[in-house]
Amino acid sequence: MKVRMLQTMKGSPDGIQVEEYRVGEVYDLPPSLASVFLREKWAKQDKSLKGPSKTKEVKGEAKAKNTTSRRTGRS
Repeated sequence: MKVRMLQTMKGSPDGIQVEEYRVGEVYDLPPSLASVFLREKWAKQDKSLKGPSKTKEVKGEAKAKNTTSRRTGRS
Protein backbone atom coordinates (compact mmCIF):
# COMPACT_ATOMS: atom_id res chain seq x y z
CA MET A 1 0.00 0.00 0.00
CA LYS A 2 1.38 3.41 -0.95
CA VAL A 3 1.47 6.01 1.80
CA ARG A 4 2.82 9.56 2.04
CA MET A 5 4.43 10.25 5.39
CA LEU A 6 3.07 13.21 7.35
CA GLN A 7 5.87 13.04 9.90
CA THR A 8 9.17 11.19 10.16
CA MET A 9 8.73 7.87 11.97
CA LYS A 10 10.56 4.61 12.45
CA GLY A 11 8.92 1.29 11.75
CA SER A 12 9.65 -2.33 10.93
CA PRO A 13 8.22 -3.71 7.69
CA ASP A 14 9.27 -7.27 8.53
CA GLY A 15 9.40 -7.35 12.34
CA ILE A 16 13.19 -7.59 12.24
CA GLN A 17 14.79 -4.57 10.60
CA VAL A 18 13.84 -1.02 11.63
CA GLU A 19 13.65 1.65 8.91
CA GLU A 20 13.18 5.42 9.05
CA TYR A 21 10.31 6.80 6.98
CA ARG A 22 10.78 10.50 6.22
CA VAL A 23 8.09 13.18 6.11
CA GLY A 24 6.90 13.99 2.57
CA GLU A 25 8.22 10.76 1.02
CA VAL A 26 5.97 8.10 -0.53
CA TYR A 27 6.58 4.47 0.41
CA ASP A 28 5.06 1.19 -0.77
CA LEU A 29 4.63 -0.60 2.57
CA PRO A 30 3.28 -3.95 3.70
CA PRO A 31 -0.39 -3.57 4.71
CA SER A 32 0.34 -4.29 8.39
CA LEU A 33 2.78 -1.36 8.75
CA ALA A 34 0.79 0.96 6.48
CA SER A 35 -2.34 0.45 8.60
CA VAL A 36 -0.51 1.52 11.78
CA PHE A 37 0.85 4.66 10.10
CA LEU A 38 -2.62 5.50 8.73
CA ARG A 39 -4.46 4.79 11.99
CA GLU A 40 -2.07 6.98 14.01
CA LYS A 41 -2.26 9.71 11.32
CA TRP A 42 1.49 9.58 10.75
CA ALA A 43 0.80 9.02 7.03
CA LYS A 44 -1.99 9.28 4.49
CA GLN A 45 -2.79 6.90 1.68
CA ASP A 46 -1.24 8.03 -1.59
CA LYS A 47 -3.67 7.54 -4.47
CA SER A 48 -1.98 9.77 -7.04
CA LEU A 49 -1.41 8.16 -10.41
CA LYS A 50 1.71 10.15 -11.19
CA GLY A 51 3.29 10.03 -7.76
CA PRO A 52 6.70 11.44 -6.99
CA SER A 53 9.79 10.10 -8.69
CA LYS A 54 11.09 8.96 -5.29
CA THR A 55 8.56 6.25 -4.39
CA LYS A 56 10.35 3.84 -2.10
CA GLU A 57 9.30 0.21 -2.14
CA VAL A 58 9.71 -1.83 1.02
CA LYS A 59 9.73 -5.60 0.67
CA GLY A 60 10.11 -6.52 4.32
CA GLU A 61 7.65 -9.42 4.45
CA ALA A 62 9.42 -11.22 1.59
CA LYS A 63 12.77 -10.89 3.38
CA ALA A 64 11.36 -12.46 6.53
CA LYS A 65 10.02 -15.45 4.60
CA ASN A 66 13.34 -16.01 2.81
CA THR A 67 15.26 -15.94 6.09
CA THR A 68 13.19 -18.71 7.67
CA SER A 69 13.38 -20.91 4.57
CA ARG A 70 17.20 -21.05 4.76
CA ARG A 71 17.31 -23.13 7.91
CA THR A 72 19.13 -26.39 7.36
CA GLY A 73 18.26 -28.12 10.61
CA ARG A 74 21.93 -28.80 11.39
CA SER A 75 23.25 -28.28 14.91
